Amino acid sequence: MPQNMFKKNNFIWLILKFLLIIIFINILSKFFGVNSVLARKALDLVFYNTPIFLLLWHSISFLSPKRALFFITLAALAGWLLEVYGLRGGTFFGGHYVYHMGGVSIFDVPLLVVCYWAVFIYTGYCITNSFLYWLNKNKPQKKKKTKKNLKNFWQVPLLVLLDGWIVVAIDLFMDPLQVESGSWSWPAGGPYFGVPVGNFTGWFLVVVLVTGIFRIFEYFFPKKVSEDDRSFFIIPVLGYGALAISFAIDALKYEMVPLAIIGSLFMQSIVGLNVILFWRWRAKRPVKK
Repeated sequence: MPQNMFKKNNFIWLILKFLLIIIFINILSKFFGVNSVLARKALDLVFYNTPIFLLLWHSISFLSPKRALFFITLAALAGWLLEVYGLRGGTFFGGHYVYHMGGVSIFDVPLLVVCYWAVFIYTGYCITNSFLYWLNKNKPQKKKKTKKNLKNFWQVPLLVLLDGWIVVAIDLFMDPLQVESGSWSWPAGGPYFGVPVGNFTGWFLVVVLVTGIFRIFEYFFPKKVSEDDRSFFIIPVLGYGALAISFAIDALKYEMVPLAIIGSLFMQSIVGLNVILFWRWRAKRPVKK
């Protein structure tokens, strides 16, 4: 492995380890409390911004700077525009909702929410790709110098659907918790822990729109991922699993035991299957001398 690649990958692991430590500290702070308002704000600043930094570094490292900019801009812009439409019309996400988060907002959509559309969609995209990699498959791409150059295009919509499910699983866990904590509210409520079912349909549509556009672009303009790089796609999986643990602890804190069970089942089943396939893939890799 080239020296600069080794340093790049080590730095990504360093960011992930730092994020896991911050998640652990944040969990402890919720149980034991943080008396200082300044300390709470500082912890929240680090807790919410570290995943964004990890997204930027990981995407630039493994997509290329131009592709990363395309993906992140597409995800953030699509999420923001449809949030604006949802806030105005009250229909795209299943009903009327209101943010109470404070901070910088763009047409009533908190900037942090816009950033996390990119974080969550990129995470789902990476986890789907990792399933392919552990099975020794490549992302579908146009074949050159053959008449059947669209032969494997049918795989693209399947990957997009999986992207959507992986990201929606996050919101199935997160949205009721954020409502309970007061980050946003659904005045009319809904059947799923006070959240309308249409909200999850809206999330799914945003994700498949973004990853659908990007995966079609990749199909016609593919970029090869090296064997050494592939192992680092376990990083978004571990971050996803840590997020699920954090959500589960929050749910137990709010005495929302059914949500903790349902949310953990959806998210951790994705993590568990991915980790099993990862270890099988790693065990079959040839040992480098």
